[in-house]
Amino acid sequence: MKKFKFSIHPLFIVFVAALIYLGYFYVLLAYLITIVLHEFAHAFIANRLGYRLNHITLMPHGAALSGQNAFFSARDEILVAIAGPILNLILAVIGCALWWIWPESYAFTEQFVYANMVTAVLNCLPIFPLDGGRVVLALLSRNGNRTSAVKKIKVTGIIVSVSILVGFVITVFFVPNYTMLVFGSFLFVTALLEDKSAYYSHINLLESKAPFLARGLKIREIAVPETIELYKLFNAVTPDSLTDFNVIDKNYHIIGKITESELERLINLYPANTRLSIILNN
Repeated sequence: MKKFKFSIHPLFIVFVAALIYLGYFYVLLAYLITIVLHEFAHAFIANRLGYRLNHITLMPHGAALSGQNAFFSARDEILVAIAGPILNLILAVIGCALWWIWPESYAFTEQFVYANMVTAVLNCLPIFPLDGGRVVLALLSRNGNRTSAVKKIKVTGIIVSVSILVGFVITVFFVPNYTMLVFGSFLFVTALLEDKSAYYSHINLLESKAPFLARGLKIREIAVPETIELYKLFNAVTPDSLTDFNVIDKNYHIIGKITESELERLINLYPANTRLSIILNN
């Protein structure tokens, strides 16, 4: 997996300082570990499918994962989306099982188990940009326009977020629930703002070579087996050269050739983890 980069939103620092001041350090720590593991699960599956999502931004409402070459198909988008909640549920089950095996662990794992259960449930809500919302968005995009699907899912987000904020106003008359305020505000702002992560589109390989073209680009040839997955060709491409891939069979006979221009076309036609043998046979 590619090296991870972390960044921190300024409001996250304020949020953390406020929670520590209010005496919620251990709760904060449990949720912080939980959401980072949640994002790692997304990134792991994305990496296995051939995508590079390796930048985690810590924000007041949780964490956001981003990266390069996010050219998702609907199937891959769903697999990446559900990876986070599934890991959280697995960790929660392991934590509960640990209480039976080692009861003394309950004292310092209770918050962690609870954090994983809450994170899994909330992320399964069909609201963008939560994981459940991304699954719905992927399903709506399979047989329709992606831009139209984004607008539909965001309308749902506005309705739900307003409902949550109204719920917070009601709690003010009893015991204020500030979690509802933070969560509802996050969903509302996200629904209003343009989120480029909703429109997964890959980086053009040839455009990245423009700065090197004036000095001349090297021509490279690389032999790759027919069993290799499409996305792995991207890992062999460099911005300062043009690469041609000679596809060989088990007897080392060249059975096909893929240029970088052809690679650009293929990645829009096939899932990133498609083997070259399947592509060539088609």
